[in-house]
Amino acid sequence: MSRVAHICPHCGVELVKPRSLADHRRYFAAIHKATAAWPHNHEFQPSGPDHLRAYLLVTAGYHDVKTVDLAWAIAEDNPHLIQLARLAVEASVSAALSRGDYVFTRPRGDVVEILSPKSINFRTLSQKEFGPIREACEEIIELAIGTTVDQLLRQEAA
Repeated sequence: MSRVAHICPHCGVELVKPRSLADHRRYFAAIHKATAAWPHNHEFQPSGPDHLRAYLLVTAGYHDVKTVDLAWAIAEDNPHLIQLARLAVEASVSAALSRGDYVFTRPRGDVVEILSPKSINFRTLSQKEFGPIREACEEIIELAIGTTVDQLLRQEAA
């Protein structure tokens, strides 16, 4: 699908479509409904809508990554060093949680990745950037719940 650029006829700057308030509200409504409908047997269990939103953004690949290299501890084959490395990961996660941020960890060989969702701030993320992120999050919701987001949003509150 090709995109038609809209250019200002006076200055030549590409015009960016502002973020859709309706789309933004729909995204958050979907997350609230998905939180209530989230399957109890899913590997991830959200503590609330904000936790689910963080999970969706990270799972969709819209996140920052910090890595903690464990190779040095593993190479030494010293249980004390391995425990120290684990504590370093736990300290990084605890620091994020104490700031009120959600983070997730993922082992990758000799490193542990600490993943934190990026901001989807309404004022700084354009509709062009937001659309694919929302679509990816909705796909994750649909796979987990087994229904479309449109159907989920149409369901009456139980």
